[in-house]
Amino acid sequence: MAQKATLGVAPNLSLMIPNLNIAEKTPFQVCAYLTHFLKQAPYRKKSGGQMGLSENALRNYRSFQQHFTQFQQQYAEKTLCFSDLNRAVVEGFTRWLLEEKQFSKNYAGRLLGTLKTLCLDAKKNEVPVHPYTQHISGFSQLQSTRIINILTFADLHAIENVSLGKPHLETTRNWLILGFWLGQRVSDLLTLRPDQLRNAPNGGIYVDILQKKTEKKVTVGVIDPKAIHILENDFPKKLTPQRFNLYLKRVLQLAGINQMVKGFKFNAETQRKEIGIFPKYAVIASHDLRRSFATNFFGKIPTPILMNMTGHSKESTFMIYIGRDPNRDAFADTFMEGIQKMAGS
Repeated sequence: MAQKATLGVAPNLSLMIPNLNIAEKTPFQVCAYLTHFLKQAPYRKKSGGQMGLSENALRNYRSFQQHFTQFQQQYAEKTLCFSDLNRAVVEGFTRWLLEEKQFSKNYAGRLLGTLKTLCLDAKKNEVPVHPYTQHISGFSQLQSTRIINILTFADLHAIENVSLGKPHLETTRNWLILGFWLGQRVSDLLTLRPDQLRNAPNGGIYVDILQKKTEKKVTVGVIDPKAIHILENDFPKKLTPQRFNLYLKRVLQLAGINQMVKGFKFNAETQRKEIGIFPKYAVIASHDLRRSFATNFFGKIPTPILMNMTGHSKESTFMIYIGRDPNRDAFADTFMEGIQKMAGS
């Protein structure tokens, strides 16, 4: 106790921070270190000076731990330490994710990125880390191979006018319409509350949102009469993201959103998303509402305005999100202007 007083540390520190064991020895094994890492998640700094990892981040770390543990059990002769992560092990883990587990490139790349983050954190804590880990990097599906499906204004009209007859589908339709006009992630859409609404001077409604993923404050203006009616007179009941994704496919099917499109569809037998040609209602999910918002208004509303509402920080990221490449159009425009000037000279 006297030593603590000398150091200026409160005697009841363990009561103030019950999950933080200062005397705990930092483990060298990858999975053991991750357990240690997660114990201190509430006290870890995020970008912007905030404390505590988000629920999504925690979920990603736990998923990584599950997959890496399974990889060890199947292919390693021992529990892997950071010092064991040489090129052969890292490349073996990558192949295992893509070939054995058949994960998508996006998901496998995210898991490799998580491994990289853990290696950097372990190195900061003076844990012996193999030099090859500096070459670990995440990866994702090429932009050119991404498949983007959205709901159009014609689709919205069909959704608004179809007869549903069941309360849970009516609720789903209301959330669909709001998602189409708000352009937010499902985590922010389905947690919307009436106290986030304000009247706008032009007869519209301001919707104030603190985005959970980025902690950005955005205000979206809603002027569509149908969406305003829902917000003011028929605010929808709560739905979980899982039920919303399930029910929205039924609403789209009843609305006749059944044109055949290329996309990814979950296969219950393989437990994987598989590419193919499917009815549009089968491949649309809740996140496509946000992309529909960005895509439908691109070129009609100034891009910085759209980015402010979706919460994108970089125009390049926004363009990738909607599958556009503004540079190609700009180069083509400049070329055509040059030709016109040549013809007029």
